[in-house]
Amino acid sequence: MAILYFVRHGQTEHNANHIIQGQIDSSLTELGIAQAVEAAEKLKNTTFAACYHSPLGRTTTTAQTILQHHDIPVYIKPELMEFNMGILEGKINDHTIHGEAFENFAKFPDRYTTPIENGETYTTLTKRVQNCCREIAASHAPEANVLIVTHGGPIRSIVNPLINKPLRAFWLDPDVTPASISMVRWDKDSAPELLTFADIAREAITYNFEDLDQTSIIRPN
Repeated sequence: MAILYFVRHGQTEHNANHIIQGQIDSSLTELGIAQAVEAAEKLKNTTFAACYHSPLGRTTTTAQTILQHHDIPVYIKPELMEFNMGILEGKINDHTIHGEAFENFAKFPDRYTTPIENGETYTTLTKRVQNCCREIAASHAPEANVLIVTHGGPIRSIVNPLINKPLRAFWLDPDVTPASISMVRWDKDSAPELLTFADIAREAITYNFEDLDQTSIIRPN
Protein backbone atom coordinates (compact mmCIF):
# COMPACT_ATOMS: atom_id res chain seq x y z
CA MET A 1 0.00 0.00 0.00
CA ALA A 2 1.37 3.41 -0.96
CA ILE A 3 1.71 6.26 1.49
CA LEU A 4 0.38 9.45 -0.08
CA TYR A 5 1.82 12.72 1.21
CA PHE A 6 -0.73 15.46 0.50
CA VAL A 7 0.76 18.96 0.62
CA ARG A 8 -1.37 22.05 0.25
CA HIS A 9 0.21 24.96 -1.65
CA GLY A 10 1.58 27.94 0.28
CA GLN A 11 -0.43 31.09 0.90
CA THR A 12 -1.30 33.08 -2.24
CA GLU A 13 -2.10 36.72 -2.87
CA HIS A 14 -5.75 35.78 -3.30
CA ASN A 15 -5.72 33.87 0.01
CA ALA A 16 -4.28 36.92 1.77
CA ASN A 17 -6.82 39.26 0.17
CA HIS A 18 -9.84 36.96 0.60
CA ILE A 19 -10.45 36.47 -3.11
CA ILE A 20 -12.23 33.35 -4.36
CA GLN A 21 -9.61 31.41 -6.32
CA GLY A 22 -11.12 28.15 -7.43
CA GLN A 23 -9.37 27.25 -10.66
CA ILE A 24 -7.92 30.66 -11.47
CA ASP A 25 -4.42 31.41 -10.33
CA SER A 26 -2.58 33.69 -7.93
CA SER A 27 1.11 33.93 -7.02
CA LEU A 28 2.46 32.82 -3.67
CA THR A 29 3.05 35.58 -1.16
CA GLU A 30 6.38 35.92 0.63
CA LEU A 31 4.78 33.99 3.48
CA GLY A 32 3.56 31.36 1.04
CA ILE A 33 7.06 30.90 -0.36
CA ALA A 34 8.43 30.55 3.17
CA GLN A 35 5.73 27.98 3.94
CA ALA A 36 6.68 25.98 0.85
CA VAL A 37 10.35 26.10 1.87
CA GLU A 38 9.42 24.86 5.35
CA ALA A 39 7.47 21.94 3.86
CA ALA A 40 10.44 21.17 1.62
CA GLU A 41 12.72 21.01 4.65
CA LYS A 42 10.35 18.63 6.44
CA LEU A 43 10.26 16.32 3.40
CA LYS A 44 13.82 16.56 2.10
CA ASN A 45 14.90 13.26 3.69
CA THR A 46 11.82 11.33 2.57
CA THR A 47 12.33 9.08 -0.43
CA PHE A 48 9.50 9.54 -2.92
CA ALA A 49 8.66 7.35 -5.89
CA ALA A 50 6.97 10.19 -7.79
CA CYS A 51 5.24 13.55 -7.50
CA TYR A 52 1.77 14.44 -8.76
CA HIS A 53 0.44 17.97 -8.69
CA SER A 54 -2.34 20.21 -9.90
CA PRO A 55 -1.47 22.25 -13.02
CA LEU A 56 -2.23 25.58 -11.31
CA GLY A 57 0.73 27.87 -10.69
CA ARG A 58 0.46 27.94 -6.90
CA THR A 59 0.77 24.16 -6.66
CA THR A 60 3.44 24.04 -9.35
CA THR A 61 5.58 26.56 -7.43
CA THR A 62 5.09 24.69 -4.16
CA ALA A 63 5.93 21.36 -5.81
CA GLN A 64 9.04 22.78 -7.47
CA THR A 65 10.23 24.10 -4.12
CA ILE A 66 9.91 20.65 -2.56
CA LEU A 67 11.39 18.90 -5.58
CA GLN A 68 14.67 20.78 -5.26
CA HIS A 69 15.60 17.97 -2.86
CA HIS A 70 14.29 15.11 -5.04
CA ASP A 71 15.03 13.71 -8.50
CA ILE A 72 11.82 11.84 -9.25
CA PRO A 73 9.19 11.59 -12.00
CA VAL A 74 6.65 14.42 -11.95
CA TYR A 75 3.11 14.17 -13.31
CA ILE A 76 0.56 16.96 -13.74
CA LYS A 77 -3.00 15.95 -12.87
CA PRO A 78 -5.92 18.30 -13.72
CA GLU A 79 -8.09 16.12 -11.45
CA LEU A 80 -6.16 17.55 -8.48
CA MET A 81 -7.30 21.12 -9.17
CA GLU A 82 -9.24 23.13 -6.61
CA PHE A 83 -13.03 23.46 -6.51
CA ASN A 84 -14.44 24.95 -9.68
CA MET A 85 -16.19 28.05 -8.33
CA GLY A 86 -17.61 29.10 -11.68
CA ILE A 87 -18.61 32.73 -12.13
CA LEU A 88 -17.46 33.69 -8.60
CA GLU A 89 -13.77 33.04 -9.25
CA GLY A 90 -11.88 36.29 -8.79
CA LYS A 91 -14.65 37.84 -6.65
CA ILE A 92 -14.32 38.88 -3.01
CA ASN A 93 -14.72 35.93 -0.65
CA ASP A 94 -17.76 37.07 1.34
CA HIS A 95 -20.59 34.61 1.82
CA THR A 96 -23.06 37.43 2.61
CA ILE A 97 -23.03 39.09 -0.82
CA HIS A 98 -23.11 36.37 -3.47
CA GLY A 99 -26.51 34.82 -2.85
CA GLU A 100 -27.85 31.63 -1.37
CA ALA A 101 -25.69 29.19 -3.34
CA PHE A 102 -22.42 30.66 -2.10
CA GLU A 103 -23.72 31.06 1.44
CA ASN A 104 -24.57 27.35 1.43
CA PHE A 105 -21.16 26.54 -0.04
CA ALA A 106 -19.37 28.44 2.73
CA LYS A 107 -21.58 27.84 5.77
CA PHE A 108 -23.83 24.87 5.03
CA PRO A 109 -21.99 22.51 2.66
CA ASP A 110 -24.59 19.77 3.11
CA ARG A 111 -27.15 22.13 1.53
CA TYR A 112 -24.93 22.96 -1.45
CA THR A 113 -26.63 20.71 -3.98
CA THR A 114 -27.15 23.27 -6.77
CA PRO A 115 -23.73 24.64 -7.72
CA ILE A 116 -22.78 28.20 -8.47
CA GLU A 117 -23.16 28.90 -12.19
CA ASN A 118 -20.46 27.03 -14.13
CA GLY A 119 -19.15 25.54 -10.87
CA GLU A 120 -19.18 22.09 -9.30
CA THR A 121 -20.58 20.46 -6.18
CA TYR A 122 -18.80 18.81 -3.24
CA THR A 123 -19.88 15.45 -4.67
CA THR A 124 -18.25 16.17 -8.02
CA LEU A 125 -15.05 17.39 -6.38
CA THR A 126 -14.82 14.38 -4.08
CA LYS A 127 -15.45 11.88 -6.87
CA ARG A 128 -12.77 13.28 -9.20
CA VAL A 129 -10.15 13.64 -6.46
CA GLN A 130 -10.77 10.25 -4.85
CA ASN A 131 -10.75 8.48 -8.22
CA CYS A 132 -7.47 10.18 -9.10
CA CYS A 133 -5.81 9.31 -5.79
CA ARG A 134 -7.04 5.73 -5.95
CA GLU A 135 -5.41 5.38 -9.37
CA ILE A 136 -2.18 6.96 -8.11
CA ALA A 137 -2.00 4.60 -5.14
CA ALA A 138 -2.69 1.57 -7.34
CA SER A 139 0.10 2.50 -9.74
CA HIS A 140 2.84 2.34 -7.09
CA ALA A 141 4.50 -0.48 -5.23
CA PRO A 142 3.43 -1.26 -1.65
CA GLU A 143 4.94 1.13 0.90
CA ALA A 144 6.08 3.57 -1.80
CA ASN A 145 5.96 7.21 -0.72
CA VAL A 146 4.13 9.45 -3.20
CA LEU A 147 4.07 13.25 -3.09
CA ILE A 148 0.80 14.95 -4.06
CA VAL A 149 0.75 18.76 -4.12
CA THR A 150 -2.77 20.11 -4.39
CA HIS A 151 -5.32 22.44 -2.79
CA GLY A 152 -7.34 22.78 0.40
CA GLY A 153 -10.61 21.53 -1.09
CA PRO A 154 -9.19 18.35 -2.64
CA ILE A 155 -7.20 17.49 0.49
CA ARG A 156 -10.25 17.98 2.70
CA SER A 157 -12.27 15.73 0.39
CA ILE A 158 -9.77 12.96 1.14
CA VAL A 159 -8.91 13.46 4.82
CA ASN A 160 -12.20 14.73 6.30
CA PRO A 161 -14.02 11.39 5.95
CA LEU A 162 -11.07 9.62 7.60
CA ILE A 163 -11.80 11.41 10.89
CA ASN A 164 -15.56 10.97 10.43
CA LYS A 165 -15.93 14.66 9.69
CA PRO A 166 -19.34 15.16 8.07
CA LEU A 167 -19.87 17.25 4.96
CA ARG A 168 -21.58 20.00 6.96
CA ALA A 169 -18.25 20.48 8.81
CA PHE A 170 -16.13 20.58 5.63
CA TRP A 171 -14.54 23.96 6.46
CA LEU A 172 -14.45 23.67 10.24
CA ASP A 173 -11.42 22.79 12.40
CA PRO A 174 -9.18 20.91 12.11
CA ASP A 175 -8.09 23.03 9.15
CA VAL A 176 -5.89 22.12 6.19
CA THR A 177 -3.45 25.02 6.51
CA PRO A 178 -1.17 26.30 3.72
CA ALA A 179 1.79 24.00 2.99
CA SER A 180 0.65 21.53 5.66
CA ILE A 181 1.32 17.81 5.16
CA SER A 182 -1.35 15.13 5.46
CA MET A 183 -0.35 11.48 5.14
CA VAL A 184 -2.66 8.67 4.05
CA ARG A 185 -1.81 4.99 3.73
CA TRP A 186 -3.77 3.82 0.70
CA ASP A 187 -4.07 0.28 -0.60
CA LYS A 188 -5.88 -0.41 -3.84
CA ASP A 189 -7.87 -3.20 -2.18
CA SER A 190 -8.82 -1.56 1.12
CA ALA A 191 -10.01 1.70 2.62
CA PRO A 192 -7.43 4.48 3.08
CA GLU A 193 -5.97 5.02 6.54
CA LEU A 194 -5.16 8.50 7.86
CA LEU A 195 -1.72 8.91 9.44
CA THR A 196 -1.52 12.69 9.83
CA PHE A 197 -4.04 15.49 9.22
CA ALA A 198 -2.30 18.78 8.36
CA ASP A 199 0.77 17.86 10.46
CA ILE A 200 -1.40 16.52 13.33
CA ALA A 201 -1.07 12.82 14.17
CA ARG A 202 -4.34 10.93 13.70
CA GLU A 203 -4.43 9.80 17.31
CA ALA A 204 -4.16 13.41 18.51
CA ILE A 205 -7.39 14.44 16.76
CA THR A 206 -10.26 14.21 19.24
CA TYR A 207 -12.87 16.53 17.73
CA ASN A 208 -16.55 15.76 18.23
CA PHE A 209 -18.65 16.69 15.22
CA GLU A 210 -22.00 15.74 16.71
CA ASP A 211 -22.92 19.21 18.01
CA LEU A 212 -21.63 21.53 15.36
CA ASP A 213 -21.86 25.29 15.49
CA GLN A 214 -22.06 26.03 11.79
CA THR A 215 -22.16 29.75 12.45
CA SER A 216 -18.42 29.54 13.23
CA ILE A 217 -16.97 28.90 9.81
CA ILE A 218 -13.50 28.83 8.40
CA ARG A 219 -13.58 31.12 5.39
CA PRO A 220 -13.10 28.85 2.37
CA ASN A 221 -9.90 29.86 0.56
